[in-house]
Amino acid sequence: LYPPMHTAQSIPGVLAIGDLVIVSGGEGADGEAVDTIEFLDVNKRIWIQSNLKLPEPLLRHHMALCGEYIYIYHLNGYFLRMNEKNFMASLTTNDEHHWEELEYAPWNSSLLQYSTLPVIVGSKGIFIFEKKKWTRISEEMSYDFTCTASLNGT
Repeated sequence: LYPPMHTAQSIPGVLAIGDLVIVSGGEGADGEAVDTIEFLDVNKRIWIQSNLKLPEPLLRHHMALCGEYIYIYHLNGYFLRMNEKNFMASLTTNDEHHWEELEYAPWNSSLLQYSTLPVIVGSKGIFIFEKKKWTRISEEMSYDFTCTASLNGT
């Protein structure tokens, strides 16, 4: 069994990196969105509170590790990234690292990992970050999209 989180929350953003499960934001016990980031060490079976915060309270957002960046995409088009090394350092230290806001993506889309760059899938098709443009889905069907996370086989 795992202990409860420090901040009770539902509908957060979640990302697995190695043996860590990172949980950001979500709806707190009072029904309001929160800006906290906690992570679960699955080997030690402990939740650790992070010093790092989201730039604002978010819920129903997506997280992905693509290349050297951790990306956060909120359904209303709020799109952020932070270098993974800075992110991991900020989890347990007081080092100041900031989220970089990226260009707008449309409301009600999903963030997927594709190679080393994120891909946003929405009603307009696929927004491929490296191309900085929307493409009809039929033109991109040969791409192999990945949107799963593994905890080293557990």
